[in-house]
Amino acid sequence: MLASRASRLPSLYALLFIALVTLFLYFHSGASSSTRPNFPIASYASEATAATNATLGFGGLWAVSGPGSPRRDHLEQAALATGLELTIPTQPTWTDEDVDNFKWPNKSESEVTTGTVKAWLSHHVVLREFLKSGQETALIFEDDVDWDIRLKTIQVPLAQRAARSLGKSKTIDATLYPWGTPKDWDLLYLGHCGDYLNMITKGVGVGHHHPSDLEALPHVIYEDPTMLNHTDLHPFTASFLTALTVPEQNRVFHHSVWPLCTFGYAITRSTAQRLLGELAPPKEDIHKHITAYDAAILTACRDKHILCYTLQPELFHHMEGESLIAGEETEPVPRPPVDEAGLEQVKWRKETSNIGCGFWSGEFYHEGDKSRLAYVQNEVIAKGQCLKPPRHL
Repeated sequence: MLASRASRLPSLYALLFIALVTLFLYFHSGASSSTRPNFPIASYASEATAATNATLGFGGLWAVSGPGSPRRDHLEQAALATGLELTIPTQPTWTDEDVDNFKWPNKSESEVTTGTVKAWLSHHVVLREFLKSGQETALIFEDDVDWDIRLKTIQVPLAQRAARSLGKSKTIDATLYPWGTPKDWDLLYLGHCGDYLNMITKGVGVGHHHPSDLEALPHVIYEDPTMLNHTDLHPFTASFLTALTVPEQNRVFHHSVWPLCTFGYAITRSTAQRLLGELAPPKEDIHKHITAYDAAILTACRDKHILCYTLQPELFHHMEGESLIAGEETEPVPRPPVDEAGLEQVKWRKETSNIGCGFWSGEFYHEGDKSRLAYVQNEVIAKGQCLKPPRHL
């Protein structure tokens, strides 16, 4: 009997081995088709952090900035310190006639404000200049954005790899197409004020969103060591990520559903042409009930006229202060709900929402001082050290 039992042991071990291998393959394949990329998450950050180029892997970086904008100087200082090459087209001084032409023939019924029209037309100037440049892709900023000092060295390379993993192209030359080929996407939301998968009036985060909401979308979750803890994120963002069970220090790149704001958006040439010609033309269509340029893009993404992806939390967020739109209105413009919800935290952290170590608080501006600029470049950005009291990254 002992001999009989001994003779069965090898076959039992073999069956156990086969079962373990089967289970491993099953869960491994399931994970790679769900929220995780098909490479080890532990090595994701360490293998993908070769610094990107001066245009962050796009054909060019373009900024929307009106004549005499008080924000342009700080934008240019931050770009120089970070090693970014910006193109800032000259904007005309928009007149009342330009605003009236945009609203014609529905001026009496229009709900679009003067500042919104001027911002809309200003984005169009940049779109046209981008098309003239011959570049294949562009990242367009509004001039009041802020970003983390580790944008170029860590954050963008990680985001690029996530974007490529969502593309349908079988093989991608990452040196030629860091974000995937232009056939894989039409617009990338890298700077925004949230994509909460529905209207924020329906509620945001815990109790309103669930992991299944994310599972229903093409997406990838990836580790980013520069990510803020949830307790330091914008309250809406923190609750949203918590509800979706996105782990601490992880970002999620997903198919866009309801993206808000255009702080920093990447486009292809075909997307720029469609925005100018049909999706967000320089003429109000009162029947579509679209009252802002960013709302026109949201509608195009939501209704799947173009293929859009959103990175959350975002890499670019606008700085607290008076906006171009607010500055054009005769009556006070109410603070948007997202800004209102994050205002106390911005004041307490002295950082723009969802940005870990940015320029808004003023410590890293150099005001033309070359020695100060060298210090920021070599001791802060190159070493990835925040050096803002009382913290040290």
